[in-house]
Amino acid sequence: MPVIDVPVRGMTCQACEVRVAKHLRRVPGVEGVKVSVRRGGARVRTAAPVPRGRLDAAIRAAGYEPGPDDAAWLASDRTVWRDVAVGVALLGAVALTLEVTGLTQVADQVGGLASSGSLGMVAVLGVAAGLSTCMALVGGLVLAISARHAETHPQETAAQRLRPQLAFNAGRIVGFGLLGALVGLLGSAFTLTGRTLAVVMVLVSLVMAAVGIKLTGVSPRLSRGGTLTLPAGLASTLRLDRADGPYSDGRAALLGAGTFLLPCGFTQAVQVYAMSTGSPLRAGLVMSVFALGTAPGLLGLGGLTAAARGPRAAPFFRLAGVAVLAFAAINVSGALGVLAPGLVAPAAASGPTAGTGEVDVTLDGDVQVLRTRQVASGYEPASATVYAGREVRWEIDSVAVSCAASLYAPDLGIEPMVLEPGTNVLTFTPSEVGTLRYSCAMGMYWGSITVVEEPDILPTT
Repeated sequence: MPVIDVPVRGMTCQACEVRVAKHLRRVPGVEGVKVSVRRGGARVRTAAPVPRGRLDAAIRAAGYEPGPDDAAWLASDRTVWRDVAVGVALLGAVALTLEVTGLTQVADQVGGLASSGSLGMVAVLGVAAGLSTCMALVGGLVLAISARHAETHPQETAAQRLRPQLAFNAGRIVGFGLLGALVGLLGSAFTLTGRTLAVVMVLVSLVMAAVGIKLTGVSPRLSRGGTLTLPAGLASTLRLDRADGPYSDGRAALLGAGTFLLPCGFTQAVQVYAMSTGSPLRAGLVMSVFALGTAPGLLGLGGLTAAARGPRAAPFFRLAGVAVLAFAAINVSGALGVLAPGLVAPAAASGPTAGTGEVDVTLDGDVQVLRTRQVASGYEPASATVYAGREVRWEIDSVAVSCAASLYAPDLGIEPMVLEPGTNVLTFTPSEVGTLRYSCAMGMYWGSITVVEEPDILPTT
């Protein structure tokens, strides 16, 4: 059969492939179609000569233009760069405003109240998580999903565009309940190492970055070449060739459920509480209530993209792309701090003193006592000094549930552990001079313990 290669401009995702293929198959004389975003076109098999104009008309009917895509590494359209610059400026202004007004601490302060373990407090903690540090990871995914769905379905109403957010949050609530019950059943056997969690963060961030690049449009080549697609046969088996079918909703729901495994300190703290209940039913209920609490913040973020329509849609999607890229950068920075602490040197771990208090190292018999407070916004003091060759009793007073409650200290052989409310006691004996770093599991909050030679006289209690 004759084969015609038709370039198609503007395809960015598998839904685009499905739409173009459907319209081309309707052209009389067309026997088979294979559309590839990566190749930027369609390969059409015909039983008889088909006028090229009919194929071009079918492509336009699908919402695209015939012709080769821009293969430049960087966009030449000044409008793209203008919108991206405006997006960066707006995000910077928002971040500065939140920092100056102290609003960034409001959600964290809620964690200081979450010690009762009641379901009501768990729900409030979920609200705080949905508006604070976990927003960078889970919120970035929600924004990426909702913005891409709205961009590729411009004909839908705002209510219809809420489908992916509703599916994501429904899957998150149900999935958290089921996986929470599993955690309650398995207990402490359900753990992941710090490096594994960091790798997960990097993988999620790479997906977010790919979506962010597509939304901003700053690199036509990366927008096309970075798209991951399934073989046509597998897509058909999964019913992905039905763009309005249930598979996309199911995938969004599964992604929502999968966020149970992401290293958000709030989530991990509630997981430990659920684990401590010793009841699969109670643990599942705790996790579902927590996920329900996060829904308002996540739905609000996704709802913004559902409202973007008309001439303002393109600039808004570019702004959303800038936000997704910013979230991805935050996550990668934290993950790299966990994977390669020497590469990323947070300010909190770089100096001999930091934070709000003085170094508190005293001697209780032959044991050094190091006292640290884990608060909503990190560790106080963020750096301390101990002496080599003597046992250290590290007393960590956890006064707030936040990302900082998930402690990771590989230099001390401590995999991610969630601090319990009150005093947590860890012991270690530093053998040589140096710096021991620790952080939360997401690499958002940092601290350090400097080991020095022992002086002639040590302070005593």
